[in-house]
Amino acid sequence: MDILAIVAILSVGLPTCLASLGDRSYHFLTCLQTFESTKCRGAELEHFNANQPRYMRLLGWDCSEECKYECMWETVQAFQRNGQDVPQFYGKWPFVRVLGAQEPASVVFSVLNGLAHLIMVGVFRSRVPKEAPLYWTVNVYALVAVNAWVWSTVFHTRDLVWTERLDYFSATSIILFQLFHCYRRCVGGTWRSVVFGAVLLRLFAGHVYYLSAVKFDYGYNMKAMVTVAVVNGALWLGLAVKNRKQSHMWKCGAAIILVNLFGLLEVGDFPPIWWAFDGHALWHAGTAPVVLLWYSFLIDDCREQLRQTQLKTS
Repeated sequence: MDILAIVAILSVGLPTCLASLGDRSYHFLTCLQTFESTKCRGAELEHFNANQPRYMRLLGWDCSEECKYECMWETVQAFQRNGQDVPQFYGKWPFVRVLGAQEPASVVFSVLNGLAHLIMVGVFRSRVPKEAPLYWTVNVYALVAVNAWVWSTVFHTRDLVWTERLDYFSATSIILFQLFHCYRRCVGGTWRSVVFGAVLLRLFAGHVYYLSAVKFDYGYNMKAMVTVAVVNGALWLGLAVKNRKQSHMWKCGAAIILVNLFGLLEVGDFPPIWWAFDGHALWHAGTAPVVLLWYSFLIDDCREQLRQTQLKTS
């Protein structure tokens, strides 16, 4: 369930190009210079390329990136020996790498969120007739959500410029589509919802164009996403309160509240537990079961809307 301001944090992190204490430290810079001059030249480089696992090469872990990874951990150990706090590197905490994945816990939980959407949209389609209002809207929403979690998985596996951008843009698409979904739920399948959808699509295209071709402004991206997500969440909450007499509406409100509560994990910026579980990963872990609750609401709501439509026409 990806409908509140906290959802924006899915793709709003510190830019990877941002210098941090770790990568600016003398120990790291000295280590990096030594490693690259001894490991990434001549015969040593040929030996590295010949012995590197293919999957690591496919993920873009060249000799220079490998040096950064090794020096990161040497620097962490040096800081800890001196009684200093664990530093960040390029705007991120140090994570243990597993099978080439930079943030293994976030990768696993992103996969679980994507699977939750895939499974639950199947349940939705088996329980909700095609003629029900918003049937196809929910199906499209599931595709948008799965796409976003796929790119979240890719980004957390390998943090590169293009994977970061696709993760950011996909997260934006979820929030905008949720807003369209809520608007259509309120006004029905009228021409107004078509116009509103076209406006949102235009805004999304302009947003992507600006960040891709003009300037990738992290601050603007965060403000834009949070603003839309807050409006989106407020509308869903308003819908739940307005229709609170309907027995299934508590699921809508509960899902929103739970996402916000789990989102508080993002506020706690702490070094990863066991070098794998940071606040972001734990938030991803929390949202996966909420997806089940959200689709349960969507199933009940679509069936209730269909029942009301049939009563009006009978």
